[in-house]
Amino acid sequence: MIDVAIRHSNDGDLARIRALHAEAFGEPEGATVAQLAVDIIGDPSAAPCVSLVAEQRGNILGSIVFSPVSVEGVNDNRCYILAPLAVAPRLHGQGLGSQLIETGLQRLRGRGVEVVLVLGDPNYYSRAGFHHHHDLQAPYPVPFTEAWMALELTPDALQRTSGRVDCCEPLMAPEHW
Repeated sequence: MIDVAIRHSNDGDLARIRALHAEAFGEPEGATVAQLAVDIIGDPSAAPCVSLVAEQRGNILGSIVFSPVSVEGVNDNRCYILAPLAVAPRLHGQGLGSQLIETGLQRLRGRGVEVVLVLGDPNYYSRAGFHHHHDLQAPYPVPFTEAWMALELTPDALQRTSGRVDCCEPLMAPEHW
């Protein structure tokens, strides 16, 4: 584990969050993901998002954003989506992404969140417990259904939750799916 302080981001972090996501994702998608991260953090439709940064000696080495989603036909919705997650490339494979995910999940549990979704690499996110065996539909068709994953924070929450997911406005752009 890398010795970092994980904390909520603030407005003064946005330029460094943007730069980190651009570096972590590289060309050609880095600029798009970087813009998505700052757009979600600042968008009222994403409130109350959980935006965390991993900081060491004033440098932001990791960033993760969780934003609420609504599920069609579900009135008392307690679901979030993880998007995006970035770690400085020189630190890949050292557990920082896992630290950010776990810290974010702990914060979401404290808010009463029941389900967290992610569209990502199943080999990576399955290590945190995410899986594709659920009845929640992404806002748009996804090319690899096994990449659309969910994690229960409350037992049996996925058995009670099904339908189409709508995300915050920035994440509803088709190019993100």
